[in-house]
Amino acid sequence: MRCKKNKHRKKMLRVLVVGYDKMLNALISGSVYSGHKVVGALRCDRVNYSKFTLFLKDIFAPSHDYSLLKAFGVYDIKAPSINSEEFVKEFKKLEPDVILVGSWAERIRADIASLPKLGCINCHPSLLPRHRGANPYFQAIFSGEDLTGVTFHYVNEKFDCGDILLQEAVTIDDDMTAGDLRNRCSKFAQGLAGELLNKLERGEIVPQKQDESRATYEKQIEFKDTIVDLRKSKKDIHNHIRALRPWYMPIFRLNSRKIDIKAHRFLALNDKYASASIGSKVFENNKIIIIRALDCLVEITK
Repeated sequence: MRCKKNKHRKKMLRVLVVGYDKMLNALISGSVYSGHKVVGALRCDRVNYSKFTLFLKDIFAPSHDYSLLKAFGVYDIKAPSINSEEFVKEFKKLEPDVILVGSWAERIRADIASLPKLGCINCHPSLLPRHRGANPYFQAIFSGEDLTGVTFHYVNEKFDCGDILLQEAVTIDDDMTAGDLRNRCSKFAQGLAGELLNKLERGEIVPQKQDESRATYEKQIEFKDTIVDLRKSKKDIHNHIRALRPWYMPIFRLNSRKIDIKAHRFLALNDKYASASIGSKVFENNKIIIIRALDCLVEITK
């Protein structure tokens, strides 16, 4: 008599994705490529536009998110918010096992987060509990860090505070912009999404509480955050400028003038300008302006 093999047969999970742009792509593709079924997706366009405006936009100027859903054959959930009655109706119709969320600004209500049997799980681009909140890409680079990460965690009543399910570190290169870091984190998220779903299906996930003593919270970037202090060191100036790109134009103030930093390069601080006041202008023509920083000169293309 042959013994039956106690071999685990993989079950295809039904996944509902809520997200925007690169992270929406990562969560959908990561789910599909790992053998799971994306039964529907709620895209940010549904929140940002009225039904009629979005109808016209999808015809004449479709977003990347809309094209992504079409390419993967994913059902486009018709709801104005994840917290809406329309979303609940769509959820009940689609019967997903889990909700994956990425790059979503709405605070998700507890009753919505508790709908799927395997939970509502957010993908946050940092090593939580560091850099909770908006735009962790900016803060990680601005702070001069060489390591960040991607974290999958349960959604609860507070942003980015739920138990951690899966986490992986991501290196930050010296010349990497916030946009470059977003792209790298999205690629990591794609692979981790598949790993997460496989481990959830096998019951291998052990949630870990976040260490509140290590938590930091980042606010939305304001205009004052785009002002670069050219009195600082070369390293600090470089980190500030690349942390803003490509979404914000770095600027600096020179007396009453506000000048955009369209491009820049660092020059050695020679004897000719060593005695110049830190933060002062040492040269200017109609194309460039050179400022004396703490330990270098900064040539700025106007």
